[in-house]
Amino acid sequence: MNKAVLPDFIRDEIIDDMHAKFQWKVLSILPSGKGYGNVSWIMDTNQGPRFVKQYCKIRYRSGLDHVREALKPQQRMHHDGIACQPVYAFEGETIHTTASGDQYMVSGVSEGRHINAGEATAEQMYSLGEATGRMHQWMKANMPPCNALHWELWSKESMLKRLGKNREETLAAGHQTYAQAIEKQRNILSRLDLDDLKSAAHGWAHWDMHIDNLLFHKDRVADILDFDRVHYVYPDFDISRALLSCSLASKSMRMETVEAYVNGYRAYSPLSAEQLVRSIRLTWYKECKWVHAMYARNKPMSRFIEEMIWIGEHWDDLANVFGNV
Repeated sequence: MNKAVLPDFIRDEIIDDMHAKFQWKVLSILPSGKGYGNVSWIMDTNQGPRFVKQYCKIRYRSGLDHVREALKPQQRMHHDGIACQPVYAFEGETIHTTASGDQYMVSGVSEGRHINAGEATAEQMYSLGEATGRMHQWMKANMPPCNALHWELWSKESMLKRLGKNREETLAAGHQTYAQAIEKQRNILSRLDLDDLKSAAHGWAHWDMHIDNLLFHKDRVADILDFDRVHYVYPDFDISRALLSCSLASKSMRMETVEAYVNGYRAYSPLSAEQLVRSIRLTWYKECKWVHAMYARNKPMSRFIEEMIWIGEHWDDLANVFGNV
């Protein structure tokens, strides 16, 4: 088969499969962009709009068992009023398979809109905090705990080795700003108490509360997207990832939006200033390795780097930055 027509063939097979399973007639199709190899569309049907995502076989070469399980609580959370779209299952299956073996999922379509990183309003952040606190409370009550974390913090030795390699390659590329930031990371790491980070509570988390996975109305959150990565890790990741994505602008943390988020979160789940600082540091420990010259011209990655540099520059003052929240 001609590779040029392969994407259309896959799409058309998905349409046929949806008709066979749900009796939907597709009236129009709008590409919805790609995400790490996946392909998605907004398909308007005779039963309303549907978001359809076809999973990349290369990215998910080991299978979709985890994604299949992760989508089930999304449907239940939607039913219980948490800000996320319904997932359409057929005979209990949230992941559907076409005649040619391509796999896809279907959900509702949010009426919300994406916003730029760092531009969330206080009203939007209060609502996002409420939604996240409620989601964490729901997960704790409805999803059984695991015996082990899905992801463990790297050892300090492994991190120092990785950062040393990053620094050498970044210096060789002539990117002094990033190289200086990496050196600061190495200094922080040398005196970091890893046990303090490990003391964060374990639990179920969305684990990808990035700005691209959040949709907003003018004054509130509309939907949290992409539950594919739900895992038993540190729920605090969800808190700091959302704050860094939504509240950091022009190298400054917009504290009125941070306070709004925290107040919203506390309406459903406890959140101390100490926990908030640890949350920020947890995300730094997980993501600081992305500070590297190779990502300097990659817009999404350069945003991550901006956030990691901000944390590094304020590391010793984070308790003061967030202490009055």
